[in-house]
Amino acid sequence: MGFTEFKNKIRKRETPFYEKLYRIAKNLRGRDLPYIKFLHDLLYHERRFRLIAWRTFWRLLYHQPLFRSRCFKCGDNLHIYHSGQGLPYIQGDLEITIGNNVSIYDQITIASLTIGENPRLTIGDNTDISQPITITVGNEVIIGSHCLIGCTLITDNQGHNIKYQERFEKLDKAKIGRVEIGDYVWAALQSIIIGNVTIGFGAVIGARAVVTKDVPPFCVVTGNPARIVKKLPFPEELINDIGKDQYENYLNANVEG
Repeated sequence: MGFTEFKNKIRKRETPFYEKLYRIAKNLRGRDLPYIKFLHDLLYHERRFRLIAWRTFWRLLYHQPLFRSRCFKCGDNLHIYHSGQGLPYIQGDLEITIGNNVSIYDQITIASLTIGENPRLTIGDNTDISQPITITVGNEVIIGSHCLIGCTLITDNQGHNIKYQERFEKLDKAKIGRVEIGDYVWAALQSIIIGNVTIGFGAVIGARAVVTKDVPPFCVVTGNPARIVKKLPFPEELINDIGKDQYENYLNANVEG
């Protein structure tokens, strides 16, 4: 009798003998060893230190140099968070420029569209890219400095055709635009930025918002499609730095929420 057959007999409790084995197994399953404070605290910290040390070793020796090899330019103090994959997945040929003090997670995808010509991805200084996120580039995607990016998708194209007959045809090159995300933007969890859009300086994109149109500086957008629900205070000292046109966009923005 094989092990699987023996296990099934215990599970079905076919005889008093198997019934007894079933009760013993069920009783053992619910048992737990006592917690010994000094011993188990020590074991916990030992395990945590060992994992951090092992991941840091591979990050510095292997994963980060491999990522840098795919970049056109990569600044100082790059940090790739290890959450299981080790290295971001890069598909296709695109020009990647990374600033200083950039942090990204390993379980993200960066892909170029074959329809594009010389696609470019730029990430500014002191920006944090969370996971999971897919960034697809046909022409250009720019992510500014000091940004917190928690999107699931950033893409500079509008996707496939809504007409079912044309859905699997090649993407329309004319519809590929450019995504520009300004400095100090916070794009919250599971938000999406799609199409030819500009996100203004200091804007906030709410969780699960779908952005398909420009967002003025220092505005909060939520919903699908995203709409302006709030204006944040606009620091007067930034008007000249950001530009009067952007300030006018802020003043003329209509709160819809």
